[in-house]
Amino acid sequence: MSEAKSAGRVILGGARATAFGFAIRFGARIAFLYIAARLFGLALFGAYTLAVAAVELAVTLGGLGFKRILFKRLEEEGGDRPHIHIVLDAAILVAAVSLALGGLFVLAVAATPAGLVSGDVAWALVVLAPMIAGQALIDLFLAGTRWTHVIRYEVLGRSVIEPYAALAAALAAWLLGYRESGLLIAYWAGTLGALAYALVGARRCLGAFRLAAYRFAPGRILPLLRASAAATLNDVLSGLFVRVDLWLVGIFLGVGPAGIYGMARQIRTPVRQVRQSFDGLLNPIIARTLALKGPTQTGIAAASAARLILAVQLPILIALAFGGVPLLAWFGPAFVLGYWALLLLAAAEMIQGAFGVSDLILLYRRPLAQLGITATGIAINLVAGWLLIGPLGVTGAGLSVLIGVAAGALIRRISLSAYFGIRIPLRYSAGPIVAASLGVAAAFGVQALVGEAPLILLAAGLVTYAAALKAWLHATGDSLALDKFETGAGA
Repeated sequence: MSEAKSAGRVILGGARATAFGFAIRFGARIAFLYIAARLFGLALFGAYTLAVAAVELAVTLGGLGFKRILFKRLEEEGGDRPHIHIVLDAAILVAAVSLALGGLFVLAVAATPAGLVSGDVAWALVVLAPMIAGQALIDLFLAGTRWTHVIRYEVLGRSVIEPYAALAAALAAWLLGYRESGLLIAYWAGTLGALAYALVGARRCLGAFRLAAYRFAPGRILPLLRASAAATLNDVLSGLFVRVDLWLVGIFLGVGPAGIYGMARQIRTPVRQVRQSFDGLLNPIIARTLALKGPTQTGIAAASAARLILAVQLPILIALAFGGVPLLAWFGPAFVLGYWALLLLAAAEMIQGAFGVSDLILLYRRPLAQLGITATGIAINLVAGWLLIGPLGVTGAGLSVLIGVAAGALIRRISLSAYFGIRIPLRYSAGPIVAASLGVAAAFGVQALVGEAPLILLAAGLVTYAAALKAWLHATGDSLALDKFETGAGA
């Protein structure tokens, strides 16, 4: 079996396992959202959503970029020291920075004048602040397990233990009368459960911690921080990019609309999870392909992954288009106002998920260029949100995200061509897009005949999409196979 085929099988195996985990996780997410919206109410859910967005942005800073650059460090230093000790170096720094950020959250809330921030949001920020460290350490230790090409700890930790522990804790808190803080208790429960399991996974994959033999040299701090600086800044900017729209909604419209918009963001999650399903093993293998074969072949390999990811994402977008209204209404009538925001966010996530695969090429070889692309996307998103949220409400927020993501994708494409000569024809991904367009057209045609029947329309759209995609593959002799990846000798 060729090296490229072997790498493709590794990536697809990890993607299938992770996707199965995400399906399980999404079931818990839907149940949690139902409890949060129906039992705790729109205002508390909105406040929780805003606070969690702030905490998760802090996690990207506290994580110091190690969930991505850890692979590079393990490759370069693994011959000199035990792999688990390399991870522990990163864990000490991550824990220290994350706890300091949590302390800053508490001080910021204490110093904020009364009335400037909603009381529910302020309380949630204080309670959730320590979990910045918990979430950042989960990311780090699970990255260590993925470096060994073992994906089950990521799947079980993030997709089973964390969401279902949070779900159980939220329901228990409500039954016990903790109506104001039940969602916050749930976040603690999910985080601590997943962290404990991530530690178990790291030990099994990378070996015993051997703490008696471990020494953290203070002299490693500055080199580690320098090595992680570009990845950290890029992660923070990316985290800001995917959350600034929510905060703008909270500023302009208040916690209630923030809850509606937050629900739309949650429901579009399956589109994001398609890309995340691949990331567990795609990221380290892209890093290895780049090291072994250079940026040009890595660009071709990334394009094959982008096309496959797009082909999987598009039917989810069709499903949201024709099933989004009844799904949102299930959480409460007010949430239907987020339908168009849901579609716009899903489209933006699809563009970023598929065509953002090549980010790692720029991050490793031209980190400042990657930072510039991310910063430009944020600026465009901010300006568009500032202009659109007032007149269009939550729909304007979704549109601002789509504009920012599309601009970033265009700039990324130009940069890859300019720096590395990577030029992937647009027709490379045309098949899935044309098939999806035909699927949507077929669903609208059926709608003209049978009226509003979501299940029938959804079936018509998906069947047409699958048939059109298969016909395109047959006519062109092309495939959706992953190509040109390298796992490295002996992997």
